[in-house]
Amino acid sequence: MALTPILVADDLHRFHHVDDAEVRALRGASLTIGPGETVALVGPSGSGKSTFLACVAGLDDPDGGSVDVAGERMSRRPQSERAALRARVVGYLAQSGNLLAQYTVAENVALQLRLRGKRDVRNAVATALADVGMTARADARPSTLSGGEAARAGLAVALAGDPPLIVADEPTAEVDAATEALVLATLDRHRSRGRAILVATHSGAVAGAATRVARIRDGRIEAGLGDAEAAASVAYGPRATPAAGGATIVRAAGLRKAFGPRGAASLAVADAGFEIRVGDRIALVGPSGGGKSTLLNLIAGLEDASEGLLDRPGLDGTLPLRPRQIGFAFQAPSLVPTLNVAENMDLPVELGGIPTRGALPAVDLLALFGVDDLLDKLPDRMSGGQMQRVALARALVPRPTLLLADEPTGQLDRATGERTIDALLRTLDGWPCALVVATHDPAVAARMSRVWRMDAGRLTELPQGQ
Repeated sequence: MALTPILVADDLHRFHHVDDAEVRALRGASLTIGPGETVALVGPSGSGKSTFLACVAGLDDPDGGSVDVAGERMSRRPQSERAALRARVVGYLAQSGNLLAQYTVAENVALQLRLRGKRDVRNAVATALADVGMTARADARPSTLSGGEAARAGLAVALAGDPPLIVADEPTAEVDAATEALVLATLDRHRSRGRAILVATHSGAVAGAATRVARIRDGRIEAGLGDAEAAASVAYGPRATPAAGGATIVRAAGLRKAFGPRGAASLAVADAGFEIRVGDRIALVGPSGGGKSTLLNLIAGLEDASEGLLDRPGLDGTLPLRPRQIGFAFQAPSLVPTLNVAENMDLPVELGGIPTRGALPAVDLLALFGVDDLLDKLPDRMSGGQMQRVALARALVPRPTLLLADEPTGQLDRATGERTIDALLRTLDGWPCALVVATHDPAVAARMSRVWRMDAGRLTELPQGQ
């Protein structure tokens, strides 16, 4: 006897309206998932993956079609009823923003368990955190987590209470290979207990671990490996040419950064020493939680060092560091949600007091990254990958002397990621500028002329070619 499906999404349509324009995000997308199935939903950035997942989880209501989860209708119900049903039967992991900032990791998990009707949650919280390797960070606040730790903590929240349907949007986009394997093993344990799992992904490893792969393009879903298979075969272009003795922009010695109370503080950066020179193209690699984002924040002046020397001889001390001299594309796209793309692109010029003739044309930069058709769109009408590319273009507007990029291709399919890195390196070619890219993607690291590795807060430089 055939098992009753846990998810039935039938002929979903979803339209977004921007001024007088109508954007069809979903065009009759259908998908059924049964118990014990993991379906990887693949497709290029902007193809409708996140919109489909939002409709399935009841975060959005389709304009046409229907969604049933665990035998109950999710669509065409008041928002409060969808929220109550979601709390009972759906574990949802978004691309970002899965944790409440005012609560610790353990408290976030406990809250989700209580929303699912659990009373004595202490043992369940411990089990959920152990499942994703986050026991040691149970008392940490979300602001102190690395991107990979935040992804694992969010997964613990989504899985708390063992819901019948688990929906995850790019759960491994910003994590290293070891953490990706842990996430996949955790999801597979839940699948083996008869749960249904739907994962939107650009990762070939995630697609390869699924029991079934569906492709979405232009808002329509079809069976077949499609883009995931194509992505695995795309090789990135040549390595950047090493800098030839450029002037020093930033240098550090004995650099340390500790978080937490004195006596119990943990070192995120331990005794780092380095120089960044004009023309450098540096990949910053290493495991999640190794200190990469903290190091970028120190370089950019967003964090103060606990000890050691950090100076910026190649920058003008009379001018603002950011965004005028240091461009920063953050791990989570930092677009202002109330401003459209054109207005977001104007921000560096306004905030940095940059003469218009000194800035790069916004439309030209957006065109380089393939997002010049989004000028009038607000961030909530874009995919995560589109927001990443807009944020990267915005960081280039002031012609910075130093560009820092934290996982700039983390939410992009392989082909789009390749084009993005190509565009970035072409744009910087010939500038008196340095680039530091934190990445888990070995193909991105292979394009840079220098490779730094951060592990447990310690920085080393790898020989060229490794």
